[in-house]
Amino acid sequence: MNDAGGTAPSMSDVDLVTRIAAGDRGAENEFVVRYQRGIRTLVRRHARSADPIVDDLVQEVLQHVLCRLREGALRDTEALGPYVRSAVVFTTAAEYRRRARRGEEKLSDEMDLPSEDIGPSALAEQRDTHAAVSRLVAELPTPRDRELLTRFYINEQPKSEVCAALAIDENHFHRVVFRARERLRALLLQSGLEVG
Repeated sequence: MNDAGGTAPSMSDVDLVTRIAAGDRGAENEFVVRYQRGIRTLVRRHARSADPIVDDLVQEVLQHVLCRLREGALRDTEALGPYVRSAVVFTTAAEYRRRARRGEEKLSDEMDLPSEDIGPSALAEQRDTHAAVSRLVAELPTPRDRELLTRFYINEQPKSEVCAALAIDENHFHRVVFRARERLRALLLQSGLEVG
């Protein structure tokens, strides 16, 4: 996804956000073209496997983000990527909450359901934390740990892709990730970052 990884926005993104806030419908279409594919990839990552609602969730995320951009709610353009990512997570989680409330499906204990209210300032804080954690991941002494955590958590690659790239048996994936996370946790504690 363009700039959804939290990297510095290109001038075209700054311009795009400004134009959308000014009511430029062409800029809105450009935003959809630029971000739709990445949003779809992230929705698939956070949705249940083969869930037919993916297209609806993609449209909901696009509509939500465009609405916020029209309102001029995103003053820090660097927060656009993290904001889009958060919108995917929250929209997907909200869908599964609705289903659970209607009794259509039970929420898994493993599902990480974020709080329903978050603002751009909280997203900026998340972006800073993400950058600090990314730096610590790069300091891990074991190359496999670095690559595993980068691929799975930072680049949000699907488990199957990570396992194939690193020759990890999918049945042992969670054990391998757990060990790598524990080694990262030790670095986080040494650096003074809170461990969640």
